[in-house]
Amino acid sequence: MASTLQLSSFLAKRRTEIIERWTQRIEREHQDKELSCGELCDHLPRIFDELLAALRADESPGAGTEPASTAHGVQRLRVGFDVVEVIREYEILADCILDELEASGLNISTRTFRRVQGLLNAGRAHAVSAYVERRDVDIAREHSQHVAFVAHELRGPLMAAFLSATALQKQARPQDDRGLSILVRNLMSLRELVDQVLLADRLAGRVQLTRETFDLRKLFEEVVTDAGLAAERNRVELIIDAPDTLPFNGDRRLIRSAVSNIVGNAVKFTHEGRAITLRAKRSDGATTIEVEDGCGGLPEGNPEDLFEPLVQRGSDRTGFGLGLAIVKQAIEAHGGSTHVRSLSGRGCIFSLELPEAPGA
Repeated sequence: MASTLQLSSFLAKRRTEIIERWTQRIEREHQDKELSCGELCDHLPRIFDELLAALRADESPGAGTEPASTAHGVQRLRVGFDVVEVIREYEILADCILDELEASGLNISTRTFRRVQGLLNAGRAHAVSAYVERRDVDIAREHSQHVAFVAHELRGPLMAAFLSATALQKQARPQDDRGLSILVRNLMSLRELVDQVLLADRLAGRVQLTRETFDLRKLFEEVVTDAGLAAERNRVELIIDAPDTLPFNGDRRLIRSAVSNIVGNAVKFTHEGRAITLRAKRSDGATTIEVEDGCGGLPEGNPEDLFEPLVQRGSDRTGFGLGLAIVKQAIEAHGGSTHVRSLSGRGCIFSLELPEAPGA
């Protein structure tokens, strides 16, 4: 009976014949794909060589490095193979090896054959795992692009309808004011939902941050301006307590969305006649943003749960339960953290801890 070392020597001598037979069988099975020889066969020699090296060293192929089968799995996705066809390639290689052994009359033990089969199974698993992982990434990216397209198409008409309804509201007769107010409020909710879906999808796709240096004070002023109408309607005051200039390096869109979501919640739940304060400071290489509201304090339960999707604690359920989850994702994308603490009888403070960007 041939040992593992003898088998690896035999396979090395018959390398050209085995790879050629393997290649021909794959080509025959995929004639309909009209692929070049390179597209079909480029990775096959390296996969076979890793099998030989693993037999000699008595270890799994690709130890310490990315196995050739990983790149092979991704490449097979690109040229249109399905998972079953990827698995089939390793079955064909096993058949080709057995054919060479039978033709030569070389006997191998069951233990040695199991070793070869185990290495082929490991390579197949690497290929399939890489194939599936890249396929899922591609599907998620295509889904994200589709959502972004639909959302952007919706934003224009929604904005036009909102502006028109707002203009009509200013000139409305008293008997029409209630209906127009409902229309404006719902158009605003739809616009917020579209923005939140876009941002949540972007964060779920782990899009790279687009860092730039911007002034947090000016960002606060923009948020306060946007929230001004709702604050006026609810008779709450918005106060900014931050340095005249406070540069920060990060993704401005994500930070603005995080602050806007917290301020929007604060306006919704703050009791009439109370104030909402936006604070910002830098110390020890980190920037802290705080929003203190006048909601009267949080209901019982773990306050950190508020940052989970679809969690709503207050009696007002007009939102979508996505806002604070988006806040958490946006801050964690910057390497930061979110916290909330309740001030019994007064309100609560939402804190966003943001580390200094590397190299900023």
